[in-house]
Amino acid sequence: MFLRSAHIHVIESGGIRPVILRIETDEGIVGLGEAAVAYGVGARAAAAMLQELAERFLKGKIDPFRTEAITTAIRDFSFWAKGGGAILNGALSAIEQALFDIKARSLNVPVYELLGGRLRDDLRTYANGWYFGCASDLALRIAAEKTVADGYDSLKFYPFATILRDGRLRHPAHRGAGDRDLVGRGIARVAAVREAVGPAVELMLDLSAGLNPADTIRFCHAIERYDVAFIEEPTEPDDLGALTLISNRISQSIAVGERLYGRQGFRDLLESRSVAIIQPDLGNTGGIWEGRKIAAMAETYGVKVQPHICASSLSTAIGAHFSAAVPNFYVQEHFPYWDRTPGHVEVLKNPLEPRVTKGRLPIDDAPGYGVELHQDRLAPFLYAAVDLS
Repeated sequence: MFLRSAHIHVIESGGIRPVILRIETDEGIVGLGEAAVAYGVGARAAAAMLQELAERFLKGKIDPFRTEAITTAIRDFSFWAKGGGAILNGALSAIEQALFDIKARSLNVPVYELLGGRLRDDLRTYANGWYFGCASDLALRIAAEKTVADGYDSLKFYPFATILRDGRLRHPAHRGAGDRDLVGRGIARVAAVREAVGPAVELMLDLSAGLNPADTIRFCHAIERYDVAFIEEPTEPDDLGALTLISNRISQSIAVGERLYGRQGFRDLLESRSVAIIQPDLGNTGGIWEGRKIAAMAETYGVKVQPHICASSLSTAIGAHFSAAVPNFYVQEHFPYWDRTPGHVEVLKNPLEPRVTKGRLPIDDAPGYGVELHQDRLAPFLYAAVDLS
């Protein structure tokens, strides 16, 4: 069996731009992957990188079962993969994910079987994106109440961001004199959401490196009474000095990882002992197997793992297989309300999102990732087709 073709799509889908890879073999077996730079900028850059990597490393009777050989070649001979960021690693991740899907479908097993087998039958999940369209703090309270009524007992939100109606967030543009007012507004939002949902619901806060360390510490002290489960990205993700300073001064657990890449990107973080939860994004840190290696590293430090997911429903399905097989899994990120954003395009025929029950995400036992693309919907968004024969 050899690789035959690759199709790359960049989908304009409301507040995100998913980058989807579909690889097919000469035996007609299809593998799916996603370069997880759907949020923010970089989708077309990742698609161009995907096309270049496919043309350079996947052409000419390539055996898809040799996943490690292929990804190692990309890391060693692309030059920029060593120390690279989201664009190259996002493309690498999509290729690696698609190869795992092909292998699992060929063997007629779910991907989680290739990761050691599943440890759980469903996944505890938290809702992100429930605040879409909340232009006021009152709307935020109402949306939080509705999300809990939908069965979620864990919510995450951004206390300092301005929420736009298409689901995008406008984060603070500076860390200067205006931070005092910003901190006050953030405290008020946390208090309002906690009052709306009651004491039993778990709250997580993503600060998205929006404040300087001193103001972050002051904010975290002020919200101690509201029982926040974790503080995500309280500082620039690669500033270990600031992260350690904050970790030593606050009581809340710290979560970091969506903007770190590969095992090397997590090594110093884990050795710093400054975090309780790591959040590798399987679509930009090197793939699902690379994520499994990172999780094993974290396990030796007693650190929990929660995969970062902010892309299409394909990334949710891929993340579910990872989370099913990781001993130190904590919670699964989940965007249940993307379909409420204007212009949303559902890329899968059978996404997991509608099947969430009481805040629990099911784990598919069908071969591969257990999902199928809506090819007719993706056709208008074709970026490139690559002949790999």
